[in-house]
Amino acid sequence: MKKISLSFILLSSLALAKSVVTLMPYTSYIDYSSSVKNKANVVGIYSSYYNYPNKIELGLENINIEYKTGQPDLDQNDITLLYTRYFKKHFFLKGGVHYIKSDDKPTDHGLIGILGFNYYQYLKYNAGIDLYYSRYKHYQPKELKVLQVRPYIGFNFGNYYSKLGSFYLEAEYNYIKPDNHKELNLKSNYNSFGLKLSHYKGKWTQTLGAWVGKKAFAIDNGGFTVYNLGETYKAEAKASVDYAINLKTHVKVQYSYAKFDENGKKAHSNSIGAFLSHSW
Repeated sequence: MKKISLSFILLSSLALAKSVVTLMPYTSYIDYSSSVKNKANVVGIYSSYYNYPNKIELGLENINIEYKTGQPDLDQNDITLLYTRYFKKHFFLKGGVHYIKSDDKPTDHGLIGILGFNYYQYLKYNAGIDLYYSRYKHYQPKELKVLQVRPYIGFNFGNYYSKLGSFYLEAEYNYIKPDNHKELNLKSNYNSFGLKLSHYKGKWTQTLGAWVGKKAFAIDNGGFTVYNLGETYKAEAKASVDYAINLKTHVKVQYSYAKFDENGKKAHSNSIGAFLSHSW
């Protein structure tokens, strides 16, 4: 369900390598409370090919949601394809698509366009903006189109080789604007703010993150995660630990807690995920 963030060590090796192939299978379990949903299971695989100045990423994911109300389980498959072009080692452009094949008829065959720009000074700071445009042509009573704008900025500080290690702090803002919002009983726009802090020391990377505000039909994780079932999310907190077995192999566990409104009622979810990545 979530694309893993590579740790400091792996990012350093990517910066120096001429060509890198990465493969990462993962799985997540989601438990719902006060929701019409009971639980969900997620399995997926992420792969990438990096050969400066080009990077190609592919994500395949399946989620199965079990309902409490006796309605049939929901089965959904997601495919994400991204291309990134680096320029002069200080900025990059990315573009791609995310396609949904789902038992949820309103969002079946949903298509999301992805565009992003980032300027960075390696291990100092970076700033960028992501644009997402979602189209659900089978939505009722009208086709649904959603624009999402995500500006963000991040800073690196500390010394990786010191006793304290190094840190990365990122702040983001999300603006989501659905088309035909009145006819579809949606708000005219949704806004949220988030912070994420990562700590790098030796073979370990720990990350804490949270956001507050409101999101609906949101895109997350650079385009790899889509929330297409219509809930209004209000807040989320997550924590993860990544361990580098060696420079090329990482394992990661992640926990997240999310609050959302579903059919006018408050609900929340707990999820835990496990990831294994290897690069050649």
